[in-house]
Amino acid sequence: MIHNIVPEYISCVLLALIGVYMLFDKKSRSQKEKIFQFSVVFAIIANINNIFSIYTMENAARTPVLLNVTLHTFYYFAVAVLTTLVSITTYATMFEGRYDEPRLKTAIVISLSSFFAEVALVLINLATGWLFYFDESRMYHAGALNAIPLAFLAIAIFNIIIFGILERKRMKKSFRMIIIVLPTISVIIGLVQFLLPDTVLTGTIIGFALLTLFIAGQQQRARVDALTELSNREAFFNDISYLCQKKTPYCIIIIGLKNFKQVNGILGQRAGDALLYSVGFYLSQLEPCAVAYRTSGVQFTLVVKRMDLYEYEALFQSVIKRFSQPWKTDVCCAELRAVFADVHSPEHAVGVDEVIASLEYATRLAKEDPTGKPVRFSDQLKNQFARRNYVISQMEKALQQDLFFLNIQPVYDIKKQRFTGGEVLLRLNEDNGMPISPGEFIPIAIETGIATKLGLMVMEKTCRFLHANQDIDIGWLSINISSQQDEFDETVHHLEMLLEQYDIESERIKLEITEMVLLEDLERAHATMDELNLRGIGVYLDDFGTGYSNLVNVMTLPFECVKIDKGFIRNVATHPQSFGMLRTVVQGLRSMNVIALAEGVETEEQDNIVRELGIDRIQGYYYARPMATEEFAWLISESCPIYPIQTE
Repeated sequence: MIHNIVPEYISCVLLALIGVYMLFDKKSRSQKEKIFQFSVVFAIIANINNIFSIYTMENAARTPVLLNVTLHTFYYFAVAVLTTLVSITTYATMFEGRYDEPRLKTAIVISLSSFFAEVALVLINLATGWLFYFDESRMYHAGALNAIPLAFLAIAIFNIIIFGILERKRMKKSFRMIIIVLPTISVIIGLVQFLLPDTVLTGTIIGFALLTLFIAGQQQRARVDALTELSNREAFFNDISYLCQKKTPYCIIIIGLKNFKQVNGILGQRAGDALLYSVGFYLSQLEPCAVAYRTSGVQFTLVVKRMDLYEYEALFQSVIKRFSQPWKTDVCCAELRAVFADVHSPEHAVGVDEVIASLEYATRLAKEDPTGKPVRFSDQLKNQFARRNYVISQMEKALQQDLFFLNIQPVYDIKKQRFTGGEVLLRLNEDNGMPISPGEFIPIAIETGIATKLGLMVMEKTCRFLHANQDIDIGWLSINISSQQDEFDETVHHLEMLLEQYDIESERIKLEITEMVLLEDLERAHATMDELNLRGIGVYLDDFGTGYSNLVNVMTLPFECVKIDKGFIRNVATHPQSFGMLRTVVQGLRSMNVIALAEGVETEEQDNIVRELGIDRIQGYYYARPMATEEFAWLISESCPIYPIQTE
């Protein structure tokens, strides 16, 4: 009989392509992937052996009997090995992350039992000829149990289906398709083998089974989060891009875990992974209309479509309620606090970029809300978000076209009875000339990372102004260093280069910082400030009394001046407690030889009180409002003492 072995050649080529891919894939492999890799290599060897065994069988008269027997014996042995390896790989995928399950151990025991039974039959065949034998004329004869490999393969497929049914509720979503596809392909090819006995397909069955597992594994690595088995961030972007292209209405719910870092630190990484898996499993089982994703380490996303408003609201509230309850796993029990936000498309955002930006904005607001209240993207929030984007565009345009400008608010020195310096303030106007409040654009600049550029720009504009007015005794100017500029040393280095470039004396520049800039590394901050003081660049502590600052840190760090926040000054004339606190602060600063500067002095009564308490310098509308740089230069050029502005 002449056999058709073309399918075996095709199977060899497919397996070889998988092997080449795995050879060049340098990623670290799990134990399951190592078993799969060995299965591919062994399958190639088995297929080659199968091809040779068919060739020698058809040419038995010219082939030694011992070689024929060896090749055919190895063929049956290889089928047993590969059937077992494919089964174990399938079970390992089915029970991934739950390798201690008794049911997994049972499945492996059944697979190994079948393997040893088949191997025993192969060995017994050498004496009985139940599988095959060669007669005295070297002709091949099929034994009574010749089709037993297909029977064992059918048993393996049946076992996989049974365990798949038993594990259907706990099985990872991406693996369910394999349980359907893998047995179906094997049964179809096995049926063809039975109907066409002259076509050799045994190796082809194994090859296509491995190819199915390989494709599923690659899809999982590309689009599926390995831990939770949810679709990953890339899949999320692709899916919403498709929905936007099709103009399909949908809603997105963001769930961000707030305390997972602490839970993970207390319970350990294994317990943390189990909790994340539980969250992912819960979200994947919610509704057919809700597709769950893990879009970052502690952030999950639900994309909901084809659901009416009432059902959607019920779903949203059920998710919130679930996160108010403990999460139990096989290894731990913990409470996971979460923040929630949602966006509807196209009502609130159209297009992928707009949807993502809206989601990020809503999520940030949810994280900043101490009450943990969900952020529901509304028309009001949409307008607020649009205004934020407009301000960002105005800032970016101003940076490109140099449209930012400076104002300076003079500071009055009580002892010298005149203005001796001022605070540099950044200003920005809209295209129509209307001013954008610093209280609006500065927080947005810090949030978006633009603040660092703005800080460096303010330094250069200030140095340029001092250089252009060297004939005027302007005194000193203080520059605010944003909390965004965590690289304090780099900022100082940039300032030193500007001072040298514009030939500015270092004593004429002061740096205003809040305590938050320095708290991460007080020792390093102390060293930097000592160096600045040696070079004549004084450091001012801004916003003292706003909740961050305290006298302990003032005593620890070498500040030249402490600016007492206007919140201290506002009620000093009407509240005895405010007066007493201010007096204590001023006395403490004077005892440390630190200059005390009062901000926000707006009335004559406040002015009299701060003078009485011994304040060194005053800044406020009672003396002068922020003004253009040219006006400030003219004001400072006056040589006579300046007295407060009398306001009604």
